Formats: sequence, structure tokens, C-alpha cells
Amino acid sequence: MLHFPQFGGPLWDYIAALSENSTLPKPAHEVAILVTGARFRSRYELYAHEKVATARGLSEAKVATIVAGNRPSDLTAEEAAAYDAASVLVGGGQLPEATYQAALKAFGAEGVAELTYLVGAYCLVSVLLNAYDVAVPGREEGVG
Repeated sequence: MLHFPQFGGPLWDYIAALSENSTLPKPAHEVAILVTGARFRSRYELYAHEKVATARGLSEAKVATIVAGNRPSDLTAEEAAAYDAASVLVGGGQLPEATYQAALKAFGAEGVAELTYLVGAYCLVSVLLNAYDVAVPGREEGVG
């Protein structure tokens, strides 16, 4: 993003707008980002958001389970709605009606739109980080 500011600048503005105007509960917001990073196995994305997720109320056990690509059994209704919707979207499928309705109940129409834009944004971020093999500080290549 820094090396190609004509693309990176607008993307950063988009990410900032999602953060600054967020109405999603903070744990659900982070669940969606972690699901997306885990699907793309984006090392740096996961490294960055593991810390943010625990600071925003997710337990280390929930974070570890999501990062491993699994669904925690103790998600709140909002976290579950975010997890399920993000999982379907990053898998390339359309949201089943029941998944959409659960998200709608949890977040309202604007919240579902925000969740969708959030997942899309972090798909792009994860792809970019993977394309340039952005390393995790303090970890050897290919470890962790």
C-alpha cells in the first residue's frame, strides 16, 4: 500500500472509514476480520488482529480457535452471526437465508452491510499481505 499509494491510499481510506463509522459490536467486528484472515492464512493480518481482538473482549481461546480455522462453541449470538456470515462470504458463497436473517437480527440492515464491506475489505488486505509475503515481526519465515 505504501509502494503504490495510488491504490493503497484509497484502500486505507476505506479501511479507516469502516473503523471510524463502525456500528458493529467490537467483538463481532474482530470475529469477522479473524475469520477472513484465517481463510486466507494471512500471517500478518492474524498477528495484528489477534491482539486487537483480545483487547476488544474476545477471549484468547476464542481467538485461537478462529485463527485455527474453527468455530468456537461459546460464541455470543452477535459473534456467531458475524462468524457464520464471514465464513460463508470468504468461502465464495451466497449467504443462506437463515444466515442472513441471523445477521439482520443481530446487527440490522446497516450492520449487515457494514459486515459485508468489512469482510470484503479484509479479503483484499489479506490478499495484498500474502502477495508481498509480509512477515510477522520476530518470527522466522514460515514459522507461526
